[in-house]
Amino acid sequence: MFEILDVTDENLVAVRVGRGTPKGYDELYSLLVEKTEQHGRVRVYEEVTAWTFQTFLSHFHGIAPDLRYGSGFTISRYAAIGDSPWAKLLFVLWRAIRPVWPVAPDEMRYFSLDAEAAAQEWIQEREQ
Repeated sequence: MFEILDVTDENLVAVRVGRGTPKGYDELYSLLVEKTEQHGRVRVYEEVTAWTFQTFLSHFHGIAPDLRYGSGFTISRYAAIGDSPWAKLLFVLWRAIRPVWPVAPDEMRYFSLDAEAAAQEWIQEREQ
Protein backbone atom coordinates (compact mmCIF):
# COMPACT_ATOMS: atom_id res chain seq x y z
CA MET A 1 0.00 0.00 0.00
CA PHE A 2 2.65 2.55 1.04
CA GLU A 3 6.10 2.10 -0.49
CA ILE A 4 8.76 4.24 1.16
CA LEU A 5 10.78 6.12 -1.48
CA ASP A 6 14.53 6.68 -1.36
CA VAL A 7 14.25 10.44 -0.88
CA THR A 8 12.82 9.90 2.61
CA ASP A 9 15.15 11.52 5.12
CA GLU A 10 15.12 13.42 8.40
CA ASN A 11 11.70 15.11 8.42
CA LEU A 12 10.60 14.14 4.89
CA VAL A 13 8.51 11.03 4.39
CA ALA A 14 8.13 10.17 0.70
CA VAL A 15 5.83 7.32 -0.32
CA ARG A 16 4.20 5.75 -3.34
CA VAL A 17 0.57 5.08 -2.48
CA GLY A 18 -1.55 2.25 -3.82
CA ARG A 19 -4.56 0.62 -2.20
CA GLY A 20 -5.37 1.70 1.33
CA THR A 21 -5.39 -0.91 4.10
CA PRO A 22 -5.73 -0.55 7.86
CA LYS A 23 -2.30 -2.17 8.35
CA GLY A 24 -0.71 0.16 5.80
CA TYR A 25 -2.14 3.22 7.50
CA ASP A 26 -0.98 1.98 10.91
CA GLU A 27 2.57 1.51 9.56
CA LEU A 28 2.69 4.88 7.81
CA TYR A 29 1.24 6.76 10.75
CA SER A 30 3.64 5.06 13.16
CA LEU A 31 6.48 6.36 10.97
CA LEU A 32 4.96 9.86 10.97
CA VAL A 33 4.67 9.80 14.78
CA GLU A 34 8.30 8.68 15.06
CA LYS A 35 9.51 11.40 12.68
CA THR A 36 7.45 14.05 14.52
CA GLU A 37 8.98 12.99 17.85
CA GLN A 38 12.45 13.32 16.30
CA HIS A 39 11.98 16.53 14.29
CA GLY A 40 8.86 18.30 15.57
CA ARG A 41 7.14 18.50 12.17
CA VAL A 42 7.22 16.35 9.05
CA ARG A 43 6.81 16.93 5.35
CA VAL A 44 4.99 14.30 3.29
CA TYR A 45 5.43 13.65 -0.42
CA GLU A 46 3.09 11.11 -2.03
CA GLU A 47 3.04 9.63 -5.51
CA VAL A 48 -0.56 8.65 -6.22
CA THR A 49 -0.52 7.27 -9.75
CA ALA A 50 -2.81 4.88 -11.64
CA TRP A 51 -5.60 5.05 -9.08
CA THR A 52 -8.95 3.49 -9.90
CA PHE A 53 -12.32 3.96 -8.24
CA GLN A 54 -11.54 0.90 -6.07
CA THR A 55 -8.23 2.46 -5.00
CA PHE A 56 -10.08 5.64 -4.05
CA LEU A 57 -12.61 3.68 -1.97
CA SER A 58 -9.87 1.69 -0.23
CA HIS A 59 -8.53 4.87 1.36
CA PHE A 60 -11.60 5.17 3.54
CA HIS A 61 -9.72 2.58 5.64
CA GLY A 62 -7.71 5.61 6.76
CA ILE A 63 -10.55 7.16 8.75
CA ALA A 64 -9.96 5.14 11.96
CA PRO A 65 -6.14 5.55 11.86
CA ASP A 66 -6.62 9.30 11.23
CA LEU A 67 -8.66 9.53 14.41
CA ARG A 68 -6.29 7.27 16.38
CA TYR A 69 -2.93 8.72 15.31
CA GLY A 70 -3.76 12.18 13.94
CA SER A 71 -2.89 14.05 17.11
CA GLY A 72 0.46 12.25 17.35
CA PHE A 73 2.10 13.85 14.33
CA THR A 74 2.28 17.24 12.66
CA ILE A 75 2.50 17.61 8.89
CA SER A 76 3.85 20.99 7.88
CA ARG A 77 3.70 20.37 4.13
CA TYR A 78 1.98 17.73 2.06
CA ALA A 79 2.50 17.32 -1.68
CA ALA A 80 0.70 14.77 -3.82
CA ILE A 81 1.62 14.04 -7.40
CA GLY A 82 -0.87 12.09 -9.45
CA ASP A 83 -2.51 11.27 -12.73
CA SER A 84 -5.96 10.10 -11.69
CA PRO A 85 -9.20 11.96 -11.09
CA TRP A 86 -9.80 9.58 -8.15
CA ALA A 87 -6.58 10.61 -6.40
CA LYS A 88 -7.41 14.26 -7.06
CA LEU A 89 -10.93 13.75 -5.64
CA LEU A 90 -9.57 12.29 -2.40
CA PHE A 91 -7.18 15.28 -2.14
CA VAL A 92 -10.06 17.74 -2.69
CA LEU A 93 -12.21 15.98 -0.05
CA TRP A 94 -9.34 15.98 2.44
CA ARG A 95 -8.68 19.65 1.81
CA ALA A 96 -12.37 20.42 2.45
CA ILE A 97 -12.43 18.67 5.85
CA ARG A 98 -8.93 19.78 6.83
CA PRO A 99 -10.11 22.50 9.27
CA VAL A 100 -11.85 19.91 11.47
CA TRP A 101 -9.89 16.74 10.72
CA PRO A 102 -7.08 15.45 13.01
CA VAL A 103 -4.70 14.89 10.06
CA ALA A 104 -4.44 18.45 8.78
CA PRO A 105 -1.28 19.62 7.00
CA ASP A 106 -0.41 23.30 7.39
CA GLU A 107 0.03 23.50 3.60
CA MET A 108 -1.07 21.02 0.97
CA ARG A 109 -0.81 20.94 -2.82
CA TYR A 110 -1.69 18.53 -5.59
CA PHE A 111 0.53 18.36 -8.69
CA SER A 112 0.02 16.61 -12.01
CA LEU A 113 2.65 14.13 -13.17
CA ASP A 114 4.15 16.64 -15.58
CA ALA A 115 4.85 18.92 -12.61
CA GLU A 116 6.87 16.38 -10.62
CA ALA A 117 9.93 18.66 -10.48
CA ALA A 118 7.80 21.51 -9.13
CA ALA A 119 6.31 19.20 -6.49
CA GLN A 120 9.73 18.05 -5.34
CA GLU A 121 11.02 21.62 -5.28
CA TRP A 122 8.03 22.82 -3.25
CA ILE A 123 8.22 20.01 -0.69
CA GLN A 124 11.96 20.65 -0.23
CA GLU A 125 11.64 24.44 0.20
CA ARG A 126 12.46 25.81 3.58
CA GLU A 127 9.34 26.67 5.52
CA GLN A 128 8.59 30.31 6.21
